[in-house]
Amino acid sequence: MLRFILPMLMALTCLPAMSDTTPLLQLLNYESPHHHQLSLTSDDWQWLRNKRELVLGTAQQNLPPLEMVNEAKEYEGVTADYIGLLADALGVKISIRAYETREQVFNALARGEIDLMGSVTQDEARQRQLLLSQSYLVNRPTLVARQGDSPSLKGGLQGRRLAISQDTISLPSAQAMYPQARIETYGTADAAMAAVAFGDADVLLSDAVSAQFLISRNYSDYLRIIYSGPASISGFAFAVNPDNRQLQHLLDAALRAIHREQDISIRNRWGDRLLLSMEKTSLTPEEQRWIEKNPVVRIGIHRYLPPMSYFDADGNYLGITADLLAMLEAKTGLTFEITTLPSFKDLNDAVREGRVQMVADRARNPERETYLRFSRPYLVGPYMLITRDAADAPKSLEDMAGKTLLIGSGHALVALLRQRYPQIRIKEVQTNFEALSLLRDHKADAAVQAEIAVSFNLPRIREDQLKVRSALNLHLLNESLAVRRDQPELFSIIDKSLRSISPDAITELNNRWRSKAAVAPPSWRDYRSTLYLAGAASIVLLLIALAWGYAMRRQVSQRERAEHALNDQLRFMDALINGTPNPIYVRDRERRLVICNDSYLKTMGTDRQSVLGSNLEQLAVPEAGLFATDFQSILDGGPPLLIDRTVHIRGQQMQIYHWMLPYRDAQGEILGIIGGWLDISERQQLLSELTQAKNDADKANRAKTTFLATMSHEIRTPMSAVIGMLELALKRADQGQLDRPSIEVAYSSALGLLELIGDILDIARIESGRLSLSPERANLRDLVESVFRVFDGLARQKGLRLELDLDGGASDDVLVDPLRFKQILSNLVSNAIKFTERGTVQIRLQAERDDPQTLPLLLTVRDTGIGIEPEDQQLLFQPFSQVPGQHQNARSGTGLGLVICRTLCEMMGGQLSLQSQPGVGTLARVQLQLSRLEPLPDTPPPLTPDTQPLAARAALHILVVDDSQANRQLLCEQLRFLDYSLSQAQNGADAYKLWLRETFDVVITDCNMPVMNGYDLTRQIRLAEQIQGRPPVQIFGFTANVQPEEQQRCLDAGMNGCIFKPIALPELDRRLRQLQALPRTQLKSTSQRFDIQQLDHLTGGNPASIQRVLKGLQQSNRQDLKQIREQLAGSDSKGVADLAHRIHGAARIIKAQALIDECEYLEKACREGANADQIKAALTRLEQAMLGLDGDLLEALEPD
Repeated sequence: MLRFILPMLMALTCLPAMSDTTPLLQLLNYESPHHHQLSLTSDDWQWLRNKRELVLGTAQQNLPPLEMVNEAKEYEGVTADYIGLLADALGVKISIRAYETREQVFNALARGEIDLMGSVTQDEARQRQLLLSQSYLVNRPTLVARQGDSPSLKGGLQGRRLAISQDTISLPSAQAMYPQARIETYGTADAAMAAVAFGDADVLLSDAVSAQFLISRNYSDYLRIIYSGPASISGFAFAVNPDNRQLQHLLDAALRAIHREQDISIRNRWGDRLLLSMEKTSLTPEEQRWIEKNPVVRIGIHRYLPPMSYFDADGNYLGITADLLAMLEAKTGLTFEITTLPSFKDLNDAVREGRVQMVADRARNPERETYLRFSRPYLVGPYMLITRDAADAPKSLEDMAGKTLLIGSGHALVALLRQRYPQIRIKEVQTNFEALSLLRDHKADAAVQAEIAVSFNLPRIREDQLKVRSALNLHLLNESLAVRRDQPELFSIIDKSLRSISPDAITELNNRWRSKAAVAPPSWRDYRSTLYLAGAASIVLLLIALAWGYAMRRQVSQRERAEHALNDQLRFMDALINGTPNPIYVRDRERRLVICNDSYLKTMGTDRQSVLGSNLEQLAVPEAGLFATDFQSILDGGPPLLIDRTVHIRGQQMQIYHWMLPYRDAQGEILGIIGGWLDISERQQLLSELTQAKNDADKANRAKTTFLATMSHEIRTPMSAVIGMLELALKRADQGQLDRPSIEVAYSSALGLLELIGDILDIARIESGRLSLSPERANLRDLVESVFRVFDGLARQKGLRLELDLDGGASDDVLVDPLRFKQILSNLVSNAIKFTERGTVQIRLQAERDDPQTLPLLLTVRDTGIGIEPEDQQLLFQPFSQVPGQHQNARSGTGLGLVICRTLCEMMGGQLSLQSQPGVGTLARVQLQLSRLEPLPDTPPPLTPDTQPLAARAALHILVVDDSQANRQLLCEQLRFLDYSLSQAQNGADAYKLWLRETFDVVITDCNMPVMNGYDLTRQIRLAEQIQGRPPVQIFGFTANVQPEEQQRCLDAGMNGCIFKPIALPELDRRLRQLQALPRTQLKSTSQRFDIQQLDHLTGGNPASIQRVLKGLQQSNRQDLKQIREQLAGSDSKGVADLAHRIHGAARIIKAQALIDECEYLEKACREGANADQIKAALTRLEQAMLGLDGDLLEALEPD
C-alpha cells in the first residue's frame, strides 16, 4: 500500500513547484479602459475581493491574432484587449501564464492552476466539459485559396486538399462541413496557410479573423478569401472549469458592459475591418430572384491597369478591383466572368454593344452616363503629370503647348483635355506602362496618370529618369463600377453592396496595394566587391571562347544543312525537268546545249552524250535557222518568244507551241536561253475539226432557217388555194352554181398540206426516237399499184411516161406497215417526177420466192431527170438539207422526205440507196426482207359504197361525241352521206345520258373534251356494262393527235380503236364496213383483255377465220391453264419459265396486255432466282389472267 501512496504524495507536493516554474507574461492591452460600473450583487463583489487575482493561461504557440506572445514576453491580441477591459471592469489583477502548447493550457485549467483561458470554441469546450462565457468575437468559417484559383464550392470541394489548423477548427467539424474533401491537419494556422500559398494544399478552412490577419500580414500576394460563411452562435469565448459558475457569471456581466465602439475598435485593430465588409448584403426578394436567374455576370476589365486590374506572369487576376470583386462575390453570391480588353475604348465598345453587362475602373463623364449607371466610387485620387527628370521639362499643362501628352485610349479626361488645352497634341496609348516607356524614350513630352498608378508603375521604369511634376487641377480620379442602363437590378445589387462596405475598409483595400510598389533596383555600389574578384577576367575569356566555339559549330551545322538542301534542290530540279512530259532545253550565249530533259532526247531521237555541247546549227531540224534568229533576238534584249509554229523533226511534221526565255546572273546579264515546246498537233487538229463543226452547224442553222421559210411558203401556198377556191365555191353557190373544179382544187391542196404536216411530224418522231411501225397483212401488188395510180395522172400532166414492172412473186401477202411502205414509194416516185422534165419514170418490184417464210424484195424507182453530183448525194439524207441547184423544183420541198424514207427502211430491216449521174438520171433502190403470210381463203370482194345496199348501211346506230361544233358537224355529215343512223352529243356527260337511254352499235368520241373527256366516258360505259350486264359497245377515239402512244391510251381506257382526224369518206366507210362484216354479237369488243382488231388484221377481216383462230386460242389457253395448275404443285422453276415464255408468245399475237405483263414478270422472277413463294404468287396471278382471257374468248365465239 505504501509503495502506491508515497509516489502520489510526492507528485502532489511537486505541483506547486511545477506551477511556479511556468513563465509569466506581461499583458499588452491596446484598448483604454472606460471604468465600467457593473451591476453585481454583494456576493459577487465579495467573491472578487476574496479572489483579487485571476490567472489566464495561454500557449506560447501563437494563435494570431487572438493570442500572440511577442519577443518581449508580452501577451497581445484580440483576447488580450478584451481581458484587459474585463480586469478593469471587475477590479481584479490579471496574471498570464504561458505553456508550451494549447493542450497543456487545457490540462492546467483542469488541474486548477489557472482560472480561465481565452479563444475557446464551443467544440473545444464540449470535448473537455468546460463552461464558456458569452462570445467576444464571432467565429465565421472562411475558405482561403491561391490568387487566380477559384475552386467550385457547389461540389463540396470534392477531391480537393483542405488544410485546417488544429487550434482553430476540429477535424470532426471540418469533416461535417466538407465530407468529400481530403482534409489535411497542420499544427498552426500559419503552417496551414503556408501550405495553401505554396501549393501543398488547395484550400484553407479557418476562422475569418485569423485568415484575414495572416493574409494581410504575410500572404497578400499569394492568397485571397473566396468564401466567408455565417457566424456561429458561440464564437470565441473564455473557458472556466465546470465548478466555477461564479466566474462565468462575472465574465458574462463584464463582457455585456463593453461598449459597441470598443468592440469595433478591437476588430478593426486586428484585421476584421475587411471581413465586416464581406458580410452578406441585405437584398430584396426581387434582387434575390434576379441573382438566382443570373448567377454569372459578365464584366469587362482593362487587361493591364496596375494596381487596379492586371494579370501576373502565371495568369492570376490581381489588383484593387480583383479584391473588390471577390468581396462582392462573397456579399452577393454572384460570380463574375472576367472579359479582358486591351484599352478603355474597347471597354466602352464592349459594354455599349452588350458583350459585357458591366465594366470596372471607369470614371464618370456625361457621354458614358448615356448608356451606363455608375456606382459609388471605390478609388478616389488626383491625376499626376509625369515628365522626364530634366530641367527643361514642362511643369504643368500650361507649359505643354505644342507638345505631346500621353494618356490612355478612351480615358475619361481625353475630351476635357482637348476642350481646355486644344494646343496640346494628345496621343492615346493602350497601357500606362506603354506611356511611361514612350516618355522615357523621348517619344513624348509628358503623360497623365492616376496617382495610385504612378506610385505602382514608376519604380518599375527607371524611376531616376522620370519624375512626377505636379498634380493636375482637374477632376479627381473617381473609379467606379459601371453597369449598363438596361440592367437596373444588377446595378441596384452592386451599388447597395458597395455602400455597405465602410470607407475604412475601402481605404485599407487601396492602401494594401500602395505598399506593393516594387523596391528600387540595387545600385552597383552594393555589389562592388564582386566586381573586383580576381576571376572576373577569366570568366569573360571563358565565355568568349565558348561563344566562339558555339558559333563555329553553328556555322558547320548550317553549312552541312545548306549542302543537304542544295543536293535536295538539285535532285528536285532534275526530277522536275526530266519528269516534265514536254521537251525542255538550256543553251548558253554560244548557243551550246547545256541541259535538256528526257522528253527532248526522245523527241529528237538521240542520247544525252551526243547532244550536250552541240551548237544550234547542228540541230537536225530544217527550221534551225529560224531558231537561231529568234535566239539572237532574245540575247540582244528582245522580248521572250511565245509562238505557234510548224516544224519537221525526224521527217514528221509537228505543230508546236515554242517558248524561249532568257536567264540572267546576279548582275542581270543574260547568260543564255531556257526553251521548250508543247506538241499541239492534236490540239490544232481538234481546233480544225471544231471550226468545221461550227461551220457545219452554221450551215445547218441556215438550212433550218431556209426550211422555216420554205415551210411558210409550203403551208401558205395550199392554204391560199384552199381558202381562195372555197371562197369562189361559196360565191358561186350563192348564185346557184356548183363549182366542182374549185372544190377539187381545195381538196387536193388540203391533202398536200396534210401530207406536209405528216412529214414534219415524222421527222420529229425520228429525232426523238418515237417513230414506230404497225405491221399487218397486206398485198404487195395492191400497195404498189395504188401508188402507181395516184401518180399516173401527175406524170401525164408533165408529159412523162410512168411505167410499172411487177415481178411474179409480188402478188403475195406479207406482214408490213402498208402506210409506211406506200410513204416510201410515194416519196421516191414524187421526187422522180419532180426532177424529171422529159422521159420516163419506172417503178419496178422484184421478189425472190425461195424461202416460204420470208420474201426478199427489191423496189427500184428510175428516172431520166437532171441527176445529182456524187458529193451532194449524202446531203440528201440529212434533215432539212437539199442539193443546191438552179432547178426551180428544188425549192418546193422540205428536205425531209429522203431522211424519213431511209429511216423507215432501216426500221423495216432494209436499206435505201441512191445511184445518180448528172444529166442521165437517178436510181433509187429499196431492199427489204418481209415475212410471207399464208394466203386467206377466197371471200367475196367487199362492196363499194355505191353497191352496198342502203339497208345494210343503215344497220349501225352510231353515237358521235365532240365538243367542236365544226368537227362534230363534219363527221355527222359524212355518216349521213354514208346513210348511217346517228345521234350526237357535245361532251361526255351528255353522251353517257344518251347511251343510257338508247342502244348504240358504235360510239365515236373525241378524246379531250370539257365536263367529261372521251377516256372517262369509255370507263363509265364499260363499268355500266358490267353492272347492268349490257353487251359491250364498239367505242372509237376520234383525235387529231397522231402519236402512237395516243392509240395505246385509247386502248388502255377501254376503247376498241382510234380514228385520226381528218378521215376521208372511203377510210371511214371501210372502218364501218369491217364492223358490219362481223356477226352481230361481234360488233362489240368483249373486254379489254385482248384486241380483236389484231385478229381482223391478221385474217383480212374473214369472220370464219376469226372464229377458227378464237377456238384455237381457247383450246390452247385451257391446256396452258392445266399446266399452270400442275406447276403450282411442283417446284420446277425452269419449266415455269418455259411455260411463261410460250404463253407470252401467244398473248402478243392478240395483244392481251395483262397476260403479257404477268408472263414477263414470271419469266424475270425465274431468271433472277426468286424463292418458291414468290414464283407461286406470280403463277397464281398468271392463272387469274388466263381465266379472265378464257371468259372473254368464250364470249367472243359465236354459238354453234
